[in-house]
Amino acid sequence: MPETVIVGGGVVGAAAFHALAARGERVTLLERHRPGLGATAWSGGIVRVFHREPELGDRALEGWEYYREFARRTGEPAPFTPSGFLSLVGPEQADDARKETARIADRTPARWLDPGELAERFGAILADTTGGGVWEPQAGYLDPSDVVRGWVRAGQRAGGTLLAGTPVHGLSRTAGRVTGVHTARGELAADTVVLATGPATPALLTGWGIEHRLWLQTIQVDLRRPAAPVPGHPAFTDHLYETNGRPDPDSGGIFTGHPTGQRPGGEHTGELDPECTRRAGEAAARRLAWVADSRPEGGLRAAECHAPGELGAVGPLPGGPDGLLLATGFNGGGFKMAPWAAGEIVRRITGSR
Repeated sequence: MPETVIVGGGVVGAAAFHALAARGERVTLLERHRPGLGATAWSGGIVRVFHREPELGDRALEGWEYYREFARRTGEPAPFTPSGFLSLVGPEQADDARKETARIADRTPARWLDPGELAERFGAILADTTGGGVWEPQAGYLDPSDVVRGWVRAGQRAGGTLLAGTPVHGLSRTAGRVTGVHTARGELAADTVVLATGPATPALLTGWGIEHRLWLQTIQVDLRRPAAPVPGHPAFTDHLYETNGRPDPDSGGIFTGHPTGQRPGGEHTGELDPECTRRAGEAAARRLAWVADSRPEGGLRAAECHAPGELGAVGPLPGGPDGLLLATGFNGGGFKMAPWAAGEIVRRITGSR
């Protein structure tokens, strides 16, 4: 039976590991540290469906359906916290958003809220309701650590092998085709190597002389403390003011993010940037009424792997080499897309088997 080596034990790599092992495929997961300690550790774990791009919506729907039944599918606990999700748009984006909401509404309880309905339902939270929004009452989030741990354990029970503390130093190639990986443990042969290495991917490919179009983007998410509790605050994204976030039940604060516009030279992005915090606060205050009287209390800063367009890089590179598949470049949306990405990797590896 063909052997697959997956490099990277984040949420996407763990999902593919379990999906292949559950089909009876021979699969080994390599992780340089411990599973879930990379970019996945910084994820908000948000699961929602609506996207302005229909193909992304279909992929996210696959994830939403999977995560709501995670324990049944894997035999491992990973509680789904229903917070609801609000996708806010501007007036010029409203028609397309309303049409896409209607398209997905037969499979998920998404509802279009016009500006009046938005003000009635969320007026205590929002400073600006122009444009309208998409309300997904059954969206929510999971703990990414629980999810990765569950997939890895379930994959091992199904016969997969985990090699933690095992960085990959290079690829083995025969006649231009990838045939395995080099590690400190020696060479591991493989019919297919899957790189699910998140922000490490661009440097790995460049170092191995493989052309690619991936890059790193710095994300920063600030934890803000409202002056008074904001009950019923949903997770959200704002396509007009480019802000996003979700409640943090552990602290009672609310995470808010905004594009930094920064491309780091490597995976390490340094400490929180006060200027990014300031810009993020200004953007959030244009949409959220409570932000003006809130204060920042730390946050998260990390690098994400980005790819051209919005659909990620899942599959072979356009210029090869054969035997190598990517599963990365989700532009910050890897968590909710992981079940779809795992299924796509399985389809590409197994074909009609």
